[in-house]
Amino acid sequence: MTKGMLGTVRKNGAPIRSRRAPAFRNPKTELEAAIQRFVDLYDFAPIAYVSFDRAGRIEEANLAATELLGDPRDLLIGRPFAFYVGDLDLFLRHLLYCRTSQQQVETELELKPRKGERIPALLCSTPITSTTRNGALLYQTAIMNLTDRKRAEEALRAKEAELEAIINRTPFMLTRCSRDLRYRFVSRAYAEMLGRTPEEIAGKPIVEIMGEEGLKTISPHIERVLKGHTVEYETEVSFRGVGAPWLHSVYTPDRDAKGKVVGWFASITNIARRKSAELALQESKELLEARVRERTRELDAANIELKDEIERRKGLEGEILAVSDREQQRLGQELHDGICQHLTAVAFMARSVALRLKNHRVIEVSDIEKIAQLVNEAATDMRNLSRALHQSDVDAAKLTGALQDLVDREIWRVPCRLEVKPSFHIEDDTAAAQLYRIAREAVINANKHAQAREIVVTL
Repeated sequence: MTKGMLGTVRKNGAPIRSRRAPAFRNPKTELEAAIQRFVDLYDFAPIAYVSFDRAGRIEEANLAATELLGDPRDLLIGRPFAFYVGDLDLFLRHLLYCRTSQQQVETELELKPRKGERIPALLCSTPITSTTRNGALLYQTAIMNLTDRKRAEEALRAKEAELEAIINRTPFMLTRCSRDLRYRFVSRAYAEMLGRTPEEIAGKPIVEIMGEEGLKTISPHIERVLKGHTVEYETEVSFRGVGAPWLHSVYTPDRDAKGKVVGWFASITNIARRKSAELALQESKELLEARVRERTRELDAANIELKDEIERRKGLEGEILAVSDREQQRLGQELHDGICQHLTAVAFMARSVALRLKNHRVIEVSDIEKIAQLVNEAATDMRNLSRALHQSDVDAAKLTGALQDLVDREIWRVPCRLEVKPSFHIEDDTAAAQLYRIAREAVINANKHAQAREIVVTL
């Protein structure tokens, strides 16, 4: 490349480099063709290229460099490159590295174009031998505009900061583990559960944090996730110095670009409170079931007792009905055998007296007295029957008096008496009424049919 082959033209007011056509060209010269291709590639490359010497003066620049630095080529050549650098010390260190190294040197710095804002850039300088300066050492430098990359990096950092904030603020505990059973990442919630910081856990072996017992608990789930399965489970997992909290965990495979499983992601929730509530609920449920069973047994026993009481009362009602029927029969029999006979006798004697009066015969005084006696006896029997009927409704307080009145009646042919022991006591009115009826029937039957010498009613 020679300066005679390069020139400067202006297009739309902006200086650009163009190739000056030679007066003549021999197409057979391969060297000239190669040089021409290099010139074209260099001039119109999308990346800015400059060449500067050991002192940092610009020797050559392409079109992209003139646009980036904001000056035409004729102003750039011969000017120190430091004129366009924001940090002079950084550029001087770059020059020093270029002088002491025979390899490519890269440095990030800011450029100061003649117009516009500063531009973050990457200088990639490679030592070359000049063909026009008697083999002097130059540094071919590619200038990479890092504006877009810096913006992308800034956006990436913002996204990473946002993601980190989300991860650290979420109540879920997140971890990322490698296939060799090491923590690659842990969220702040996970570290706080263990009383540590995320930096203390990241990179550590899982067994160092959990211990042998805890690792043994989750090993079956690790084996499944490393085979490519998503795993979800709940269990108590022990940690060294922490205990064994109840955890709900979801493991998903972590794959590389080729789809190979290189580890797993874990989303973990501490469910100790839920398990405690479930345990309390289960205990309450069991207690309620036990009380229901106990209450059911009590109800069954009460039902059996109620059935027995109903049957007993039915039996008592039947007995009462039978006693009532027998009492009615007895009353009917007494009316027939006693009062009716008295009244019949009175009727006969009255008829006899009436006939004597009709025939003007003498009436015996004894006959009138007999009639009066029969009438009095009939009245007495009626009073006793009425008293017996009236005494059918006896309560507990009147039982002793009613029985005493029963044995004291004058109608009994056999002597009757009542014996009441001091310990006798009754409160049930229904039972007292039934006892009175039973005693009365027993006395009546004994008086008529037992041929006893004495009747004793004992309480």
